[in-house]
Amino acid sequence: MTVKAKRRFDITRHTSLLSSLIAVVGGLIIAFIVLMLTNPSKGLSAFTTLITGGFQLGGLKNLGTLFYFATPILCTGVAMCVAFQAGIFNIGGPGQYSVGALAAILTSLYFSKDLPSPLTWIVPLIVATLAGAVWAFIPGVLKAYFNVNVVIGTIMFNYIEMYYMMHWINDYCYDAMKGQTRAIPAQCKLPQAFMPAITANKTADIGIIIAILVAICAWVLLEKTKLGYELKACGKNAEASRYAGIKSKRNIMISILLSGALCGLGGGLTHLSASGTYITMKEQLAAEGFNGIAVCCLANNSPLGAILGALFLAFLTVGGNYMQIFGFQREIVSVITSVIIYFAAFSLFLKQMLEKMLIKQTTEINKVTGEELK
Repeated sequence: MTVKAKRRFDITRHTSLLSSLIAVVGGLIIAFIVLMLTNPSKGLSAFTTLITGGFQLGGLKNLGTLFYFATPILCTGVAMCVAFQAGIFNIGGPGQYSVGALAAILTSLYFSKDLPSPLTWIVPLIVATLAGAVWAFIPGVLKAYFNVNVVIGTIMFNYIEMYYMMHWINDYCYDAMKGQTRAIPAQCKLPQAFMPAITANKTADIGIIIAILVAICAWVLLEKTKLGYELKACGKNAEASRYAGIKSKRNIMISILLSGALCGLGGGLTHLSASGTYITMKEQLAAEGFNGIAVCCLANNSPLGAILGALFLAFLTVGGNYMQIFGFQREIVSVITSVIIYFAAFSLFLKQMLEKMLIKQTTEINKVTGEELK
């Protein structure tokens, strides 16, 4: 009986995965209902295309598109995992992402294009990463040393970035004919290596590989190092960790700077991609920054889980590109993604509920076992 109770308690290790699956299934069910209510005759076909990523229509070429969409939200998702694990709710991902993107573009246009390869693309990525960290620095200082609400601080910096971005683009890299940033030199784009061969997509590059390596490194940092233990301890209970001698202010700064750096890296990878991506002069926040929060929720704050979460949301995006074939406006994809994100926000709540249920069952079994032994 004791062995049976122990095995049941071990199930709590899998509640993260179970809660994420429940969130995904719930979101897809609502998505199916939305499609059927919008256009009953085409709803089923559209839903099938959505959940298969459009691969039955676009073939293997969609794999390269999938990796393209997954790369930035994987970086921002891992960034949110690092911050959230430390108890820092960094909502400034859009601003940090966009600052990193612009830094990579400006570095490519004015500096790195004359460097020897592979520095032509490595240097812009490094600058993008540093730019994201710099943009997160002031909200971090306000939180660590003045106890300013980090959510408010990071959100406000999103809007500061949005308006300053338009000024910087207009002064330094604006293409008036196209209404967007100038194209970066070809030698500054990410290498494609073997990616076009395995994806059947001529614009595929190594961006997704870099993003996955970053996710693995973030997991090692959080799970296998002293610093990671301290960051998580502060996230669990800041007062107790401070009493234990852990420097909470230092950890706040480290976590938000790492988070900002990863968001900036995501912007750099996107805008240095071989497919060619530009920033337009629009008053809007980068969706990749907010989608990173959804990836983090689906992954239950695990950098490794963020890989699957990012691929899943990118999968839906690729399938959603075919919605117009079935008479749906492309905006329906945003509605569906929003529903899934909404459900993803409940995944942490579901995890806690499942763990409470399993612990309660374990306690009852242990009581029965104890009575039988008596």
